[in-house]
Amino acid sequence: MTSIFRLVPCLSVAALLGIASPCPGQAQSLQIHSAPAPDVSPVLSPEFLAPGFLAPEFLAPEFLPLEIDSDRAVDLLISAPENLNPGLFVPPPAPPSRSPDPDSTAADAPFWQIETLTVDVRDDFNNFARGNRIFEPTVTGRLANGDRLSFSTGLNSFTQPAVDQVLNVPLRAAWIRQMGDFTTTLGAGVDVFDRLPLAPNGTANTSVPIGNSATLSLNLDYGAYKINATSLQNQISAWRYGPNLFWQITPDTSLFSLLRLGHFSDGNWEQQSFSRLEQRLGEFTLAANLFNWQFNRDLEATSGYFSPPDFLVTNAELAWRGQVAEAVSCRVAANLGPQRLMGEWSRTYGYEALCTAQFNQVELDLGYALNTVAAGAEGSDYSNRALRGQVRATF
Repeated sequence: MTSIFRLVPCLSVAALLGIASPCPGQAQSLQIHSAPAPDVSPVLSPEFLAPGFLAPEFLAPEFLPLEIDSDRAVDLLISAPENLNPGLFVPPPAPPSRSPDPDSTAADAPFWQIETLTVDVRDDFNNFARGNRIFEPTVTGRLANGDRLSFSTGLNSFTQPAVDQVLNVPLRAAWIRQMGDFTTTLGAGVDVFDRLPLAPNGTANTSVPIGNSATLSLNLDYGAYKINATSLQNQISAWRYGPNLFWQITPDTSLFSLLRLGHFSDGNWEQQSFSRLEQRLGEFTLAANLFNWQFNRDLEATSGYFSPPDFLVTNAELAWRGQVAEAVSCRVAANLGPQRLMGEWSRTYGYEALCTAQFNQVELDLGYALNTVAAGAEGSDYSNRALRGQVRATF
């Protein structure tokens, strides 16, 4: 599995139990870093904890927000399953809507006013020489009517033994509108490859509060399965859909849960579920993570992606976050627990650290994560390390 240190709202399967995510191309983004203010661009995604498998297309900041405080979002994303599977990425909170300036009119407002720039950099590498490098900038701005519109691109590379490197330039646009209690995101784009056909992608999601302490979101994503060079070379694409639920049980206790169903272009079908129960104790956090992943067929040998018919990971996580300098905050976390793969049990562990420095309107994240959750035929000998960085600027 991928590192389960965070999710999106740290779902970012990222770090689900400390597993390494096998899905790179989908923002998968789960998300380990000091959380930015709610009105700033999104925190580092969860795949930060999921070395080796990232899903860039879903890293865009504008994607469906969770109505929770930014610190909680960071932890949740860090431990999310998308680390294991980028397709499960859950975006961080979108900036709150601002009341229109009474002294200005729609006629005076620019068509699109740039508000944030986010540059995401990731380098995931496992001990079997499989690596993914991601560089993706995203510009987000506000339209005259108050909606948000963002554009993202970048340059990504996917390498592994015995397979020619694949270069990828993602092109995406996303529109976000808040209508009463509902926040809706629609995104579309195309992935350009150096030696493969163009691949369209799209996303749609909406979130709504349930009472005063819970948020429910419904998500639908489609695109190339950007896990590694082999899956891209085989032109594997997937539809993924399902709900996310975040419940702030008490000010210091929260529950995050998600379900994803997926249908692949090679005829495979998947089911993923992830739950995280978290308790805050001052600057420390205790969490229990449970991740289950099932495919109806194991096609790793032919299609190239991790597709276990039986995969279960559960672990306990201890984390600390605090200020280490006036403008620098850091988070360190470690997790330990059992995993079951194809009926065989083994012990897994992971650890990660991420620091955020703030300079006026610019925030810089830098982090490292290592995990031993299985993410392929490598089995218990598998380890994955991830280097992550993110720059966020507001205008």
